[in-house]
Amino acid sequence: MPSPENLNDFYQENRKLLTEYLETRLQLLKLTSVRSLSRTLSMLILTVLISFMVLFFLLFLVISFSWLMADKLGSATLGFLCGGGVFLLIILISVLLRKPLFLNPLIRLFIHTSTQEEEDEDY
Repeated sequence: MPSPENLNDFYQENRKLLTEYLETRLQLLKLTSVRSLSRTLSMLILTVLISFMVLFFLLFLVISFSWLMADKLGSATLGFLCGGGVFLLIILISVLLRKPLFLNPLIRLFIHTSTQEEEDEDY
């Protein structure tokens, strides 16, 4: 039977190792969370920037369409009313198809970004 002093030393050393192990695991968890959060936030910022660019493109496209229709119809009011109708149509399509067009792809993109492994660590 081992002596109580040996058992006490054994417990003290293992306690110290266990504490170090838990601290290391906690640090690893923090670093992994920070990496995942930073990737997700960068993807969110990129998505917002691209969305604004697409919005401005659509805005200028609809303004051009409105001027074209104003020229064809002979009235700026009717031309810009047609442009407003195009925006209304875009809004209706966006609302009706928001899940398959926007939400589901964005959710998949953020999940993929946040769970991406170390495959692109070569930069």
